[in-house]
Amino acid sequence: MAAELLFVYGSLRRGQSAHELLHGCSRQPDGVLMGFELIEHDGYPMLQPGGQAVTGEVYGISPARWQAIDAWEEAPEVYQRARRQLQDGRLVWVYQRPEPLWI
Repeated sequence: MAAELLFVYGSLRRGQSAHELLHGCSRQPDGVLMGFELIEHDGYPMLQPGGQAVTGEVYGISPARWQAIDAWEEAPEVYQRARRQLQDGRLVWVYQRPEPLWI
C-alpha cells in the first residue's frame, strides 16, 4: 500500500518533541488548511473548525507508521484523524478536535 499524506502543525513538526515519529517519512511541500483554527489543549495545539488558515508540514506516511502516530496523538480519544483537503487540492490526514466536541 502506498504512503498517504499527513498534515502536521504541532509536536510532529521538524524540531518539535515528537518529530522522531516521522523519521524516514518523505517530506512533501508544506500546505495550508483553510477553515480551521488552532486552539490549545493540555499545552498542545489542536485543530478545530474556524475562519483561519493553518500552515503545516506535509509528510508521506507508510501504513506501518500509522499505529505509532495514532498512539502519540491518542486517537481517537483525544484527537480524531480525519481527511481534509489543503488549499492546493491535496488530500491529507490531520489530527483534529473530535467532531462531537465541536462548538
